[in-house]
Amino acid sequence: MQTVFLVLLLIAAVVAANAVYSRFTLLPVAFLQIAAGLVLSLIPLYQDFELEPEVFLFVIISVLMFNDGQNTNVRRLSRQLGTTLSLAVVLAIVTILIVGVVTHWLIPAFSLALALALGAIITPTDAVAVSSITSKISVPKDVMDTLENESLFNDASGIVAFNLAIAALVTGQFSVWHGIGNFLYVFVGGIIVGIILGYLIVALRIMLINMGVDTPSVVVPYTLLTPFVVYFLAEGLGVSGILAVVATGLIHGVQQNRLRLTTSRLQIVMSTTWSIIASILNGIVFVLLGVSLPSVISHLQQRDTSSIAILVGLGLLLYLIMTLVRFCWIQLGFAQIRAWTNHDKVVNSFVAALSGVHGTITLAMAFSLPLTLGNHAFTYRNDLIFVAAVVILTSLLVPTLVLPLLLPKQVEKVSDEDLANAKVNMVTNAIHMIHARYGDSPNASEVIMILEGQRALDGHADRAQLNQLFDDAFDLEQKTVDQMIASGKIDAGLGEKYMRIASQTRLQNQQSFWQRLRLFFKFVIFGRFSLSKKGRARRRAMHQFKQSGITREQMIERNRQVWQQMRDVEREPYNAVVSYLNDQYTNDNRQAIGIVRRAYDERHRRLSGTRDFQEAQNELLIEAFQLEYNYIQAQMATKKISHDLGNQLYEQISTDQLVYLQSVNAD
Repeated sequence: MQTVFLVLLLIAAVVAANAVYSRFTLLPVAFLQIAAGLVLSLIPLYQDFELEPEVFLFVIISVLMFNDGQNTNVRRLSRQLGTTLSLAVVLAIVTILIVGVVTHWLIPAFSLALALALGAIITPTDAVAVSSITSKISVPKDVMDTLENESLFNDASGIVAFNLAIAALVTGQFSVWHGIGNFLYVFVGGIIVGIILGYLIVALRIMLINMGVDTPSVVVPYTLLTPFVVYFLAEGLGVSGILAVVATGLIHGVQQNRLRLTTSRLQIVMSTTWSIIASILNGIVFVLLGVSLPSVISHLQQRDTSSIAILVGLGLLLYLIMTLVRFCWIQLGFAQIRAWTNHDKVVNSFVAALSGVHGTITLAMAFSLPLTLGNHAFTYRNDLIFVAAVVILTSLLVPTLVLPLLLPKQVEKVSDEDLANAKVNMVTNAIHMIHARYGDSPNASEVIMILEGQRALDGHADRAQLNQLFDDAFDLEQKTVDQMIASGKIDAGLGEKYMRIASQTRLQNQQSFWQRLRLFFKFVIFGRFSLSKKGRARRRAMHQFKQSGITREQMIERNRQVWQQMRDVEREPYNAVVSYLNDQYTNDNRQAIGIVRRAYDERHRRLSGTRDFQEAQNELLIEAFQLEYNYIQAQMATKKISHDLGNQLYEQISTDQLVYLQSVNAD
């Protein structure tokens, strides 16, 4: 139970950091996640927290690498294969060797095997981390494509080299030729096993699709289990489980056209699920860094107070060395990045060198260091984790400060504000057209309510505006009920009961605390006091019913009839309020109108207790979406909106149409 609680807190910290980042994007999200981890470290439960090293490779890295593989553009990868292998394999090995030799020379206490393990840990780059720090600047597309392809394979190169170094550290023996042969066996063998398993898994999935067994409850768990199964089998064969997972992910990417035979709903569920899982796992690693740092620093201080300064200096020096090696490798032409001119080459080489950001895989490998060596505690485990943390933080901070000075700001073809305004106008046009054609019919009202959900209600509704709309809607209901009583449609007692329900709608949605308090006393306290005599009379009547032998079933039937009467009463006031809100709608009050409309629609659904006329509503929805398509075509034809903006609106309508129709049909 304690482990479950620990994991839930880690996820909660990731969610909190991501929520803060969505509002404040000045700092990379990784820094916020580390800060969330530091907060967690204050909880006694997380003090001296240790996670089994095997968990990182099996549970975290395998899943992340599979997801990266299946999202890789294989055609682009094949065009840049030479550059990718040069950076991800050759440069990675050269960097590991240089870092290992320098570290061993500077700190002789670190054996060569241990220093090479450190090099393997801090060498892999992280394209996701690069994206988080370059979201506001325009990185050359060729550079970004190269970084993404490189990170896919240099992670695997680093992990394979890391495992070999740890094996040498454990056994105390290392042969260069044996190491090279073992590297090739593990590296190439992992790719071959991954390709074979990938084709088998994809073939089985396609068979399930052809058999009609393609529901999310089957296919999504099947795909989520894939990296675990592949990793487990590959490691059992003595080859790289990580490379096997990457290869399997690439096969999934190659077979996307065949896998698109699945339903659109399943495709959306799959992509959303993987996006969320990858985001959470990436975040958990950085949160764990924040959780572990205080404990790591404490252990280092206990051994030698000067060791922290030495390790910080080592981390900064190693980052500088890796950046220089990376710059020289690209500048000297060992890695040819497409479409570079001689004029751009120096700047782009420097940008590519700085963009070699280290992140999730580096941390995960550091945490996967064994806790013991030869039945003794691993003395330098905390040292390596701390150096890796220094390298990661430096590699995130330096590009964040320097790249904006070298690269122009990112210019969006379509701003969020333009998209939101265009969508509001598009939805408003469709709502007006549906209202003009079908009036305030129940089906039209339901469809309009669904269309309201398409609007991006940014910002906050004006409080005074919102309160005034609720007051006006309540007064309109009172007026309508009074007219119904005067015309003899309902009696006064039934009207009074209904208005008590109507008062609760306003009470629950008033934005001001004092207005809520006033309405509470007016309708709940004083209303109940004024009706206390009637209440006592009703209790006496209930007692008489019990004495007269009325059964429970008869009482249920009586209550059902009362609620049916309330449904009959509610129809006219609801239609009057809907008509009023439609007439009052403008761009200035759309937030407030949307909130009031949703409140009344929710009450209407509760009272009606049914979702009749589903087929008619679906037809109206299809018509409404077609009206939106027509609106975009007209706006593009008259050049009132650009093609880029129109295409984004088309894409959103397609997604909304799929989601809404499936949601309605599923109810």
